[in-house]
Amino acid sequence: MRESVQDLIVKWLMEESFTTRKLEAPPGAGIKWGINVTTPGNPGVNFTVVNPVDKPDRYILALAIVVSPEHARELEKMKPAERLRVMNSILSKALTVCIDCKIMVQPNIVTPQTITVNMEFFEDELRSYGKSFFLRLVWRFLNTYLAIVSGFNEWMPVPPPSTDKLSPQTFI
Repeated sequence: MRESVQDLIVKWLMEESFTTRKLEAPPGAGIKWGINVTTPGNPGVNFTVVNPVDKPDRYILALAIVVSPEHARELEKMKPAERLRVMNSILSKALTVCIDCKIMVQPNIVTPQTITVNMEFFEDELRSYGKSFFLRLVWRFLNTYLAIVSGFNEWMPVPPPSTDKLSPQTFI
C-alpha cells in the first residue's frame, strides 16, 4: 500500500529535524488536512502545510511574517513614498528568491503589518519527484522568509536583544 502524501510530508520533515504537530483548524476554515511545522535551530521559523478542502489535488506551504514593532516604528518615521520604496525593495528580493511564491502585504504596502507567503505544489508532483523535490520547495520557501527579514534589517537595522549573548544555533 502506498503511503499517503500527508504521511510522506510528515516523514520527510521529521527526517530533516523539523518539528511537526497536527493543525487544529477551526470549523469552516476549508482545510482538509494540515500540520504546523517549526524549523530546527534557534530561533525556529514556524509555517504550516495545508491541503485545502476545495483543492484536494494540492498542498500549500504558508507562513506569516509580522512586522516587528521596531521596524514598524522606523517605517512610520518615513514619508509614504520612501516606505513604498523600502517595501518594493524587500518584496522584489523575496520574489527573486521564490518566483513561485504568492506574497501578500496586509493591510497594504505603505503600512505593512503582516506579510504572508504561500507556495502551492501538487500531489502528483510530490509523488513523481519525491523527497528531494519537496525539500527544495521547503528550502526556497524558507529562504523567502529570510529574504524578507534580511530586507527589513538592511533598510532598518534593529539588532535583536539577544545579540550580546551567544546563541546555541541559527537555522539558515
